[in-house]
Amino acid sequence: MISRRTQLGVWFTAVLTAMVGLVNLWSAVTPGLPHRIDWLRGILPTEVRLGAHVFAALSGFFLLLLAANLLRRKRVAWGLAVSLLIVSILSHLIKGLDLEESLLSLVLLGQLLWLRPIFTAQSDRPSIVQGLRVLVGALLFTLAYGTLGFWALDRHYATPFSLPEAVGQTLAMFFTIDNGGLVPTTRFGRHFANSIYMVGGVTLLYAAWMLFRPVIFRGAASDAERERATAIVEQYGRSSLARFALLEDKSYYFSPSGQTVIAYVPKGRGAIALGDPIGPEIDRQAAIAGFREFCDRNDWHPAFYQTMPDDLEVYESSGFRTLKIGEEAIVDLHHFTLEGKAGRNLRTAVNKFTKQGYRVQYYAPPVSDELLAELRAISDDWLEAMEGAEKKFSLGWFDLDYLRGCKIAVVEDPQGIPVAFANLVPEYQLNEATIDLMRHRRDIEHGAMDFLFVSLMQHSQAQGYDSFNLGLVALAGVGDDANAPRIEKGMHYLYEHLNSIYNFQGLRAYKDKFHPHWEPRYFAYPRLGELPDVAVALVRADSGDRLQDYFGTQFLSTALTYGLKRLAHILPIGLSLGLFGLSIWAISSELHQHRPGDILRSIGAIPAWALGGAIALTALNYAFLTGYDTLSARFVRQPLPYAKTALVAVISYGISNSVGLALLSGSAIRYRFYTAWGFSPGKIAQMIAFCNLSFWLGLFAVGGLVFTVEPLSVPGLLHLPFQTAHPLGILFLAITVAYLLLSSFSRRAVHLKGWVLPHLPPGLALNQIAITSCDWALAAAVLYVLLPTHPGLTYFIFFGSYLLAQIAGVISNVPGGLGVFETVLILLVSPPIPSDQLLGALLVYRLVYYFLPLLVGVGLLALYELRRRRGRVKASKPG
Repeated sequence: MISRRTQLGVWFTAVLTAMVGLVNLWSAVTPGLPHRIDWLRGILPTEVRLGAHVFAALSGFFLLLLAANLLRRKRVAWGLAVSLLIVSILSHLIKGLDLEESLLSLVLLGQLLWLRPIFTAQSDRPSIVQGLRVLVGALLFTLAYGTLGFWALDRHYATPFSLPEAVGQTLAMFFTIDNGGLVPTTRFGRHFANSIYMVGGVTLLYAAWMLFRPVIFRGAASDAERERATAIVEQYGRSSLARFALLEDKSYYFSPSGQTVIAYVPKGRGAIALGDPIGPEIDRQAAIAGFREFCDRNDWHPAFYQTMPDDLEVYESSGFRTLKIGEEAIVDLHHFTLEGKAGRNLRTAVNKFTKQGYRVQYYAPPVSDELLAELRAISDDWLEAMEGAEKKFSLGWFDLDYLRGCKIAVVEDPQGIPVAFANLVPEYQLNEATIDLMRHRRDIEHGAMDFLFVSLMQHSQAQGYDSFNLGLVALAGVGDDANAPRIEKGMHYLYEHLNSIYNFQGLRAYKDKFHPHWEPRYFAYPRLGELPDVAVALVRADSGDRLQDYFGTQFLSTALTYGLKRLAHILPIGLSLGLFGLSIWAISSELHQHRPGDILRSIGAIPAWALGGAIALTALNYAFLTGYDTLSARFVRQPLPYAKTALVAVISYGISNSVGLALLSGSAIRYRFYTAWGFSPGKIAQMIAFCNLSFWLGLFAVGGLVFTVEPLSVPGLLHLPFQTAHPLGILFLAITVAYLLLSSFSRRAVHLKGWVLPHLPPGLALNQIAITSCDWALAAAVLYVLLPTHPGLTYFIFFGSYLLAQIAGVISNVPGGLGVFETVLILLVSPPIPSDQLLGALLVYRLVYYFLPLLVGVGLLALYELRRRRGRVKASKPG
C-alpha cells in the first residue's frame, strides 16, 4: 500500500494535470502578447507559430483525458503525460513566447519525474464505456475550444460574439456550408476558424479509435498466457467454474511459483477473480497474497467471486472478508432416479414428450456451423423473450468458438426441428457434469426443459459421472443462520422482497425438483469500504458493462414497463401516419398550383427513348438485385444455382418494394422458397439479415461519397440540425470504412446490444458493397432519365437528392415511401425542375420502377405456386 503522503502527491499531480490542460485550452485561443509576437516574427514563420496554437490545444485535450488515469497511477498515462508536457512547453514558447504557461508545464513535468516509481499500474482493458467517455470529452472539448475562441477573439471578426452566439458559431462551423456567414478580418481569425476543424477532427478520430478498440483487440490475455493457463486448469481444475476461467474475457495472474493461475476481469477499481485459485493446494496462500500485491500495484481492489467453503480461513488470514452469496445445486447421480413418488412429476414430463415424438440429440465437438446457426435462432428468441442480454464472467455466452468445442444436447420436436438446447462443460479433475447455457423457444410446450434436464442427467449417469451441477442460485440460504453477519441478513431481506423482480425463490424451487444437495458459495473482498467498488466491478464483468440490465427496466413498475412497450409499438405507427399525412398535404399544395392537364402534358412530353431507357435501367437494376440473394447463399455456405436465387430476388423485391415493410414481406417470400429448397430456419434468418445489411451498406457507401463530394443543401422546411448533407456523408463514409476494417481485422461477429453484425471475408464484403452501390445508382438513374434535362441538375447532384428522399421514405415505413419520397424530392429538386414536370416524371417512375416489377413478381409467384401444386398432384396419383 502506498503512504498517505504519496497519495496526496498523486492527487496534486492529477489536479495540476487537469489545470495545465485547461490553461493550454485558453492559451491556444488567444494570440499572445504583441511585443513577444513581434520578437518571434523575425525568427519563426507565421505558419509555424500558428500551428503551435493547435498543438497547444491538442496537448490540453489529451492532458485533460490523462488526469484521471494519473490519479490511478497508470504507467502508460505517466509516459504520455511526460511527452505531452514537453510538446506543451515547446508549443507555448513557439506560439508566443508564453513563459508563464511553459513554467506551469515545467513544474508539472518535474512533479511527474519525481513520482515516477509509484506509477506502476497497467492500463485498463479497452471497453465501449471508455470510448463513450472519450467521445463525450472530444465533443465537449471541441465545443469549448470554438466557443472560447470566438468569444475571446471577437475583434478578429466582422461581427462580435456574445457567449451564446459563440456556441452557435462553433456549431455552425460544422453544420453549415458557409460557416454561418463568418467573416474573419485578421489572419489569426482565419487561422482559428480553420483550426477548429483540425482540433475536432483529431479529437473525434481518437474517440472513434477508442470506440473500436474493444472490437479490434478483443483478447484479454496473450496466446502464451492462455496456453499456460489452459495447462494448469486441465491439471488442477476441480469446480464448475474451471472451464469459464478459459473464456476470452479473462486475464491471468500466475503465482510466484508459476504453478497456480487466477482468472480475473478488471473493471474500474476492481479486479474480480472467478472462483478459487487453480493450482496445487500448498500454493494457494502464496497465490492469494501475490494476487493482492499485484492488484495494489495496479490500483485495483481484489475480490474472489464464488469461492468454495474449503479455503475461507486462507482468505481471512490474507486480509479478506467473506460473504455468503448463494448456494449451488448439485445432483448425486448415484441416487438420481425417476422411480417412486419423488420422481413422479419428472416421470410424467418425460413420458408426455416421448409419446409426442420429441427426442434429445447429443452432438459431440466440433459442432457444425449449420447446427450452431439453428441454435443461434433459438438463443436470440430466448434472449428477446427474457428482455435481457448475454451474461458473462461466471457463465458462458453464445460464442461460436466456445460452443463449437462443447457437447450440446438439443431437444427436437416430432418434425426434427430444434426447439431447445443446453451445453455441457467439463470440470477436469472432478468427475462432475456441469450445465451452462439453457435456452428454448418462447412458444415451447410446458415441461420441455424438464424433459431436457432429465435426459442430461440420465446421459451423464450412463457416461459414469458422479454428480450433475445445476449452477448457482443467488442469495439462496444467505442470512438464514441466526449468527449471520448483518450484511448477509440485509441480503436475505432482498432475497425475500425482490423475488417478484428476480425470481430467486422460483429458481431454487425449480432446481429442488431434481433433489440436489446445496453447497454454499462466497464472495471474498478486501475491506467494507472497498465493497462498493468491487460490487460494481462484479456487475460490470457479469453484464459485459450493461449496467442497465441490473439498474434499468427491472426496477420500473410493471405498469410503466408495459406502458413504455405500448408506446414503443404505437410511436413508429403514429410517426409513419404523420409523415404520410404531411406528404399528402404537401403534394396537394403543389397540385393546386397546376391543372391536371399540365401534369398530363408533362407526361406526354417524356421522349420514347427516355421511357425505354427507364425500363431498360429497371431491368438492369433488378439484375443487380439478384446479387443480394446470390451473395447471401454464399455467405451461409449453401450456394444455389443462379436461376433460383434470381427468382427469389425478383419476386421478393418486386413485391416488397411496392407493398412496403420490406423486412416482413420480403422475408416471408424468402422463407417460403428457401425452406422448400432445404434451407434451415437459422440459415434463412442469416440470409435475410445479410440482404438487409447489404441494403444499408450500399446506401452508406454511395451516400457517403455523394454527400461528401457534393454537399447537398437541406431545405429549411425539414428543420434538421444541419444545413447541408456533408455531416451525413462523413458519417456514412466512416461507417463503411469501419465495416471494411472489421471485415479485414476481426474474425468473428460483432454483438452490439441486440444486434449482430456478421463477419464477412473482405472479398465478400467488397462484392456486397459494390453490388448494392450499383443498385442504388441504377434506381436513381431510372428517374433521372425521365426528367427534362437542365444544366443545373447533373446526375451526381440529383443522386444526392434521390438518396435523401429514399432515406426519408424508408424511415417513414409508408408502403414504397409513397408520398414521403415525392415530397422530399419536390423540396430538393423543384426548382430547377418545374414541379408539374417533376410530378409527371414521378408518376411514370412509380409505374416503371414499382408497378411493373410488382406485376412481374406476382406473376412469377403465381406461376411458381401453380407449377408446385401440379407437381404435388402428380406425385399423389398412384402408379
